Amino acid sequence: MENILRQYLDSRLSKEMPVENQGPVLTISREYGCPSKILASMLVQRINDPGPGQKKPDKPWRWIGKELLEQSATLLKVKPEAISHVYKYEERSLVEDILAATRKDGSYRSDRAIRNSIGKVIRSFGESGNVILVGRGGIAVTRQIPLSVHIRLIAPMEWRITNISKTINLSREEAIKKIGVQDENRKKFLEFFLGHESGVHDFDAVYNCDTLKLEEIEESVLGLMKAKKLI
Repeated sequence: MENILRQYLDSRLSKEMPVENQGPVLTISREYGCPSKILASMLVQRINDPGPGQKKPDKPWRWIGKELLEQSATLLKVKPEAISHVYKYEERSLVEDILAATRKDGSYRSDRAIRNSIGKVIRSFGESGNVILVGRGGIAVTRQIPLSVHIRLIAPMEWRITNISKTINLSREEAIKKIGVQDENRKKFLEFFLGHESGVHDFDAVYNCDTLKLEEIEESVLGLMKAKKLI
């Protein structure tokens, strides 16, 4: 049944997305602990202000963050906090799901319905173009857009442990546990939309944050976007 649902979703997205005026869109997937938001911000700044003698885009680029949660909540007609657990790649336990379903305020939505609403919002942003989508299965929902590039950030476990420990002030043990949970939840979230196990073959390029500086990744991604005529 789940495979049938995924095939239907993929087919529906394909039919609803017109061939013309799609994108351009860049998606950034990452292992937990890799600086995707920082990279997205750097790219937007460089694209919108390329420097002396360089043509600025007719329509400014932006990267999408909390707007996904807010617009998904609007689509489902609930408050953002009612669906924030899915936005954060978390899943309700059976007991939590039952308790949520018994609420009388009308705020209950199944995790599948929430994921699908997030997918619709991501697709809408992708179709509008000049946007960088960070995480949330962006590649699966926008991969059929002709003007699109999809990258993934990775790093060794030790690098991510150090980075997370410094960034959000966790002990080594806490960082290891959080990485394990986040990686697994994000994998499930992406594969819900992909319909198959995710791997490096799903992406146009994969960057190692341990061996490459952010500025080097930025230059490479800009070059790829230019080669694919996104900018």
